Amino acid sequence: MIRRNITAATRLADAIGSISTTHRRVRRLDAFYLFVACAALLIASCTNADEQATDSSLARVVKVIDGDTLVVSVQDQIETIRLIGVDTPETVHPTKGVECFGPEASRFTKSVLKKGAVVRLVRDNEPRDRYQRLLVYLFLGDGRLFNELLVDEGMARTLSIEPNTAYAKMLANHEARARINRAGLWSSCER
Repeated sequence: MIRRNITAATRLADAIGSISTTHRRVRRLDAFYLFVACAALLIASCTNADEQATDSSLARVVKVIDGDTLVVSVQDQIETIRLIGVDTPETVHPTKGVECFGPEASRFTKSVLKKGAVVRLVRDNEPRDRYQRLLVYLFLGDGRLFNELLVDEGMARTLSIEPNTAYAKMLANHEARARINRAGLWSSCER
């Protein structure tokens, strides 16, 4: 009888050990799948804007027209581009004249985007505006988004026009910080 109880206890222990091992395997698989799912979400959230921004090209700066408009050479063509999501004060508009902080914004863009600089242009949903300018987000050689830099430095206000809004929320957050810090135009050109 004692022998039977020992044998039964041994079988029960083996079964529990088997269940425990299986349970550990399932927990490891669950943890692995959870890790993979989290990694996929992280990657998706980091690249969401680039998924919306549909096309990317390298370009070389030819000249700066004003704070948010410039001429570049891209794929052996000269293109006038307009930065998406930002609006710098005017300096060359035919009817508006020179606006508050316009010359400073123009100088800032010229100081950062020197003639010959290589930049990356990223398009959003709508490729051109009504003036046939290429609409882009402009990334500097070091990877920084120039549109964001303009807002951070108080050289531009945000301008969100559907359907080109891949970075609209992020730019709005940066504008709020620049306004609080009274950066650039926020120190002297309140509207």
